[in-house]
Amino acid sequence: MKYDDLNNHFTAPKIISPFYNFKRIPRKIKKKWKHIFDDPYLNINQKMWHILEFTNPNYKRFLIKQIIDNESNSN
Repeated sequence: MKYDDLNNHFTAPKIISPFYNFKRIPRKIKKKWKHIFDDPYLNINQKMWHILEFTNPNYKRFLIKQIIDNESNSN
């Protein structure tokens, strides 16, 4: 998918943040991505961001684009 077409395919969440605020991981995700959750160097939110890269890379690119656009508009 082209970078310019991301806005046409996705809608932005109310709060756009590169960091999730998970306190606990759902059991099914934990089972499926066990090899990532065994990594002791990443916290839960970083692991979920890493999983997003594999499950939906275009949505991750869209979120990054939205964060950059919000930062450039606020400055």
